[in-house]
Amino acid sequence: MKFTNEQTSIAKGMAISLMFAHHLFAFKNRLLDGNIYLQIIPFFDAEAVLGKFGKICVCMFLFLSGYGMFLGYLRAQTSPINYAFRKLKEFYLTYWLYFLIFVPIGILFFKNVTLWDSQEIRYLAEPHILLKSFLGWNSRYNDEWWFVRLFITILILFPIYIKLIEKNPILMASISLLVFSFHSQLDNYNDFFLSVNQISFAFGMLCAKTNFFAGRLIEKVDKSNSFVIVLIILLCYLIHHEFQGNYDFLITPFFIYASVRAITILNLSQVFSYLGKYSFPLWLVHSFFCYYYFQNIVYALKWSPLIFVVLTSLSLLSVLGIEYLCYYFLQLKHLREFFNRRM
Repeated sequence: MKFTNEQTSIAKGMAISLMFAHHLFAFKNRLLDGNIYLQIIPFFDAEAVLGKFGKICVCMFLFLSGYGMFLGYLRAQTSPINYAFRKLKEFYLTYWLYFLIFVPIGILFFKNVTLWDSQEIRYLAEPHILLKSFLGWNSRYNDEWWFVRLFITILILFPIYIKLIEKNPILMASISLLVFSFHSQLDNYNDFFLSVNQISFAFGMLCAKTNFFAGRLIEKVDKSNSFVIVLIILLCYLIHHEFQGNYDFLITPFFIYASVRAITILNLSQVFSYLGKYSFPLWLVHSFFCYYYFQNIVYALKWSPLIFVVLTSLSLLSVLGIEYLCYYFLQLKHLREFFNRRM
């Protein structure tokens, strides 16, 4: 398989869909009174099974980020530090845009929302909380934004990863595995998640370096029928379940490959590619709908497929609206500059 930008978008679309399922169906303790979902199969909670497996989305996003950043760095012809800084700036600009829209909504209109398992108000407008949250170093306003601090840290460490992989890919993989092996000894929440998750980013870089998706193994699987693709997905699920997701970084490349193949076979490429195009802002906004602001609306129709559709629709419409307004105002700015120059 030639892993193009199109395949990357499809994989991100699958990842964001799994994230939606994870947050909708894997945390029943976060549902307000009266908010439930009706199962597709009455005697089997398939939604909960899918929701728990959906946790693999974290490894998928980190793997795809490492894969894409390695190839992007090679094309950029700049220093690792400059490239990392550019990516950090792009990340922050998007994060700040949605922060400045959704967090003030919570502070102004959802003053009764509390922290999980606590009576403490979530949306406090205290300066130190606002500043730390604005910098991505605190996820009080949205617990699902814990990933922001992790990803910022990985971007800062990116030049080190590049130097290691350029010197010796095996050395980089070994150091990343060594850091991963220490996770059980770490008490700090953020250090633990960095230790556990950095390896997916490193393996993404390694797969890009070794051209994994065009390798002999994938070439052989490319010639197989759909049964083999289903088998790979099932094996990935069984490994995830057996080891409770601790070794998802090993199965993620195979799951990404099989998912993209399955989506292509089902002629759903355009749908998942479109979702993948907006995966970052969709991640930033969706939990405000399913948890903090409009959970009653998301779960109003009760049936699990409709709940998923409602969350996806609300999240996508909000993102498209914000993106359109940003584009519109940027265009106005360019027009004003053009007329000012003419005058």
